[in-house]
Amino acid sequence: MESLSIEVMAIRFSGDDFAVLVAVTDDGDEVTLTGALAHVHEGETLTVGGEWRTHAKHGRQFHVERTLARGPVSDAAILGYLQTIKHVGPRGAAHLLDVFGSGVLEAIDRDPAGVLGQAPGIGKRRLTAAVRSWERQNATRAVRLFLEQHGVPAAPAARLVRVFGADAIPRLRDDPYAATTEAGIGFSTADALAQALGVPLDAPGRLDAGLLHALRLAEDDGHCHLPRPELEDRARRLLGADASDRIDELAALGRLVVDGDRVADPAVDAIERRLAARTRELVESAPAVEIADPARPDGISDDQWHGVQQALDHRLSILTGGPGVGKTTSMRALVTLLRDAQRSVRLCAPTGKAARRLAESAGHEATTIHRLLEWAPDEGGFVRDAHDPIPGCDVLIVDEASMLSLRLADALLQAVGPRTHVLLVGDADQLPPVGAGRVLDDLLDAGVVPSVRLTEIFRQARRSLIVRAAHAINHGQSPPTRPAEPDDLRDFFVVTHESPVALFDEAVSLAATRLPSHYDLDPTADVQVLAPMHRGTVGIEALNTELRARLNPGGEPIAGTAFRIGDKVVETVNNHQRELMNGQTGVLVDHDRERDVVVLATDDDRRLTLETGETRSFRLAHCLSIHKSQGGQWPAVVVALDRGHHVMLTRNLLYTAVTRAAQVCVVVTHPAALTTALAVRDGGRRHTRLAELVAGTRDS
Repeated sequence: MESLSIEVMAIRFSGDDFAVLVAVTDDGDEVTLTGALAHVHEGETLTVGGEWRTHAKHGRQFHVERTLARGPVSDAAILGYLQTIKHVGPRGAAHLLDVFGSGVLEAIDRDPAGVLGQAPGIGKRRLTAAVRSWERQNATRAVRLFLEQHGVPAAPAARLVRVFGADAIPRLRDDPYAATTEAGIGFSTADALAQALGVPLDAPGRLDAGLLHALRLAEDDGHCHLPRPELEDRARRLLGADASDRIDELAALGRLVVDGDRVADPAVDAIERRLAARTRELVESAPAVEIADPARPDGISDDQWHGVQQALDHRLSILTGGPGVGKTTSMRALVTLLRDAQRSVRLCAPTGKAARRLAESAGHEATTIHRLLEWAPDEGGFVRDAHDPIPGCDVLIVDEASMLSLRLADALLQAVGPRTHVLLVGDADQLPPVGAGRVLDDLLDAGVVPSVRLTEIFRQARRSLIVRAAHAINHGQSPPTRPAEPDDLRDFFVVTHESPVALFDEAVSLAATRLPSHYDLDPTADVQVLAPMHRGTVGIEALNTELRARLNPGGEPIAGTAFRIGDKVVETVNNHQRELMNGQTGVLVDHDRERDVVVLATDDDRRLTLETGETRSFRLAHCLSIHKSQGGQWPAVVVALDRGHHVMLTRNLLYTAVTRAAQVCVVVTHPAALTTALAVRDGGRRHTRLAELVAGTRDS
């Protein structure tokens, strides 16, 4: 790690944690600093550790990983620090500096109320808040110094103070690993502090924290538990020590659940058991929707009609199948039947784009699951639950149910009222959800929930090579690229190249110019490139860089971010407050410098005004990961597969990618990459127990 001694000259951007600063080194060179620097003020002198990076737009920058403050020595630094105190402001800061000079900070330390009370405009009413603000700032400064002295990045200091308050340092000394569970600090940060404090590698507290962290990482990988040997192995690799003897001790303390050879987080275990119990309750409940002699529409198959009847005859049922088999026809028939019988029906899907597509295809209003359950940011959860269920709903249709994670499925079914029927509709051959679990697969595997699997590809759909290719891929067969009948649609193509550079150039050319020109499409809104991996010559990052250079070369830079106006971006976390969920895409269409806000035109036709700092969780989205594309659909899709992607290549990955295309799909691939994808059924089974719990083969 390289080290620089600098003085901060200006702040270009500062958010909750991230900041961009202009500084001068001791040698007089001007440098741009980026990183977790939001706590730094103009005029401060620091020793920073990090590495040089080259930004595509902004050039050479020093990315800071560690800071060591040498104290705010200049008047500008002191003024900047004083202005962060509530109610002091620029005028008050200038007055205090004038009265107490460069020792003003020490003076406030000795008598916070006495000194701050002399700032113009504070008065008695505001003084208490100002003193509390100073104390918080002081505590954060102390924690920063404490972390820096022990060689630990100081970025989490503010969060530690928010959680632990003035006792942060004693708490960290006593148990540095408490920061991982209570303050959400990463295990590596807590472990670095613990090692600096002399905690032995085999200390029980360290082993316990490592086991719990390994289990949290497993949930990020989609698992609801781990087999005991796998947890022991993961923890051993993380800790460099054997933690196996601590598992039973943690179970005795209620911090782990041990079920035979399986080990689970208590919260995840409880959710899985509760979801299983709720599923069985719905399956065993008597039907509440009665429609005498429902009329079967013309042109609907026996299996499609069976799916409709099951939704009426059972409180919970499933309709599944691949593209072109008529899931939408069944849903539309059910909606029409219910409306004609003056019964209420509500439609929802996990993403905004999927909800919009559902509304268009079913001919009835649809919404996201989060909007249906009424997410309340201030309360940190959904308004709708078992005590306040979804109102006015005889039948709830949930589309794209393959995207339901364990936590979301639990929240949804808990909020189902005592007389509501639920129909889950989805393609079980898609990729599993981003979160933990494989709910749709597990409910099908349980064999308890009434289910219909549609398999017949209808003639109109059979004309599409995309549909036929998807079904061939699902069976491990080479996808067809030539029409079988004269009126078939030639909407699926495979282009092969041996060279990664040739693959890259082909994908970019197709997406940026050839497909938009041939099909009269907007290259940003209507064309989507998909790839399995972020790194590499044919990786998501490289494709995004080149596609932006082609599609948005003159976009005006948005100060303080890596983006330009006109960039296509994707959200990478769940921003519940904005109803902007992980995987949702949009285009940055405006930036108001005065208000420091941006306008995002989302893929579900909303225009959101966001604080510029909220873009920190965005990434370029001209190319998306195939996992991130779940629930989305675009007129044209280009799928880029290189031999270097082999660790990710599976049938359901390729199947998911191809089924994102509505009008045309081109797979640009190394021949060996396509062979690998067709040969591997899936990327590894997730560890879940929902199927067993629902089936009653395990005690729930």
